[in-house]
Amino acid sequence: MLIILPPSETKAVGGSGTPVSLDNLLLAELSPSVTETRARLADALSAMTDADSLPLLGLKPTQAIHLEHNAEVLTSPTMPAIERYTGVAYDALDVTGQRTGSPLDSTARQRLAIGSALFGVIGAEDMIPYYRLSAGSKVRIDNKAATVRSQWSKVLTPALTTWREGTPVTTNGIIDLRSGGYLNLGPVKGALKLRVESEYADGTRKVVSHFNKHYKGLVARELAQADTDLGAENLAEGFCAIVDNAGFRTEIVDAENVTLVVPAEK
Repeated sequence: MLIILPPSETKAVGGSGTPVSLDNLLLAELSPSVTETRARLADALSAMTDADSLPLLGLKPTQAIHLEHNAEVLTSPTMPAIERYTGVAYDALDVTGQRTGSPLDSTARQRLAIGSALFGVIGAEDMIPYYRLSAGSKVRIDNKAATVRSQWSKVLTPALTTWREGTPVTTNGIIDLRSGGYLNLGPVKGALKLRVESEYADGTRKVVSHFNKHYKGLVARELAQADTDLGAENLAEGFCAIVDNAGFRTEIVDAENVTLVVPAEK
């Protein structure tokens, strides 16, 4: 199965790997269009070094250092994507075991992927550089401002669909934990999406916003370490069986949507 995590604007700097090889990233061998889009975005991003680029990228003047990092996106050192991204979801996922004392093994890592404005969707072990680009950003393509979504909208969905169609039916389930703009870069029909709701003592509920990524990180960890893979068929039922067995509470909305119910914060 493929568990697509939400990305994070916060990332670890540095790395010891060689510069990124776009041909070696997830989906590259399935879709030349994905590699072409990655290359076009990376070239555009690396050329956006002037102050006028800051508003296009959604950055403030005090964040101009990111322009320098972006300028070196094709030449700077790399590290595994799952270690590059930091923040709430990745603290909960705890790939290296700092929180739980139990790092994720290679099998668990191979089930994980990450949504990315620059790379579309990448595997957890894909070696990537430090960069700053969000789903709501714009880049200069042919001297015109183009949204990131316009670059991925006709490319990413077909590539992920091809991945599913080429994967054995017992392991081809896609669990898409992206949301908002990142989900819109390439939604996949039949993929399972997760909504997190907090439940109060009187039974009322409210969509979780602040801790949304935290819970998604926890759920992703359980799925990645599960004894069995999940296929596209009966994906919601299989998802709930794994997650509920780990002590969570889920509800199936329909074949493509599940709600995780958590206690309201006091």
